[in-house]
Amino acid sequence: MTFFLESPWPVLFIGIAVEAGLAMALLRTGQGKLLWWMLLVGVLTLAGFGIERLVVTDREAVTNTLDAAAAAVEDNDLERLLGCISPSAQRPRNDSRMVLDRFDVDKAIIHNLEIDFNRLTSPPTAHAHFQAIGTGRDRKGQIPYNTYTQRVVVNLRLEGDRWLVTGYSIEGVTPQRP
Repeated sequence: MTFFLESPWPVLFIGIAVEAGLAMALLRTGQGKLLWWMLLVGVLTLAGFGIERLVVTDREAVTNTLDAAAAAVEDNDLERLLGCISPSAQRPRNDSRMVLDRFDVDKAIIHNLEIDFNRLTSPPTAHAHFQAIGTGRDRKGQIPYNTYTQRVVVNLRLEGDRWLVTGYSIEGVTPQRP
């Protein structure tokens, strides 16, 4: 069911396919009552599209949290970044302060995002695996690299109605010179 809620394409594809079939039937039979069926399918397709836009799945909520964190890092906005991190997660909060104090980040990009959920825990948790790419400079001038590529795993927990970061691990660091 979430397949239909995470992307508008399935609903639109099915709606267009059914409309095309009804249009072909209308052309072959000439029965005007098929226009009512076409209208009904059009309304249902628009309703499905609207529902897809209104419903935020857990996967979309986790993606929104990570995107908000990346935007906060790009803007060097510590308060917005801390808003994406659980108040009980001291290590990520401290590391965030250190990174934004030390580095001037130009870009923070998330690639190849994969999310695994564990709904058996209370509250539910998630692990987001992705390739993080960051560009910027070291304000102290001690690190000569300006682009970093890291494979990251971010741990999240559903707190209230929001998914918040509780921890992370970095699988590898590959700095690249300009």
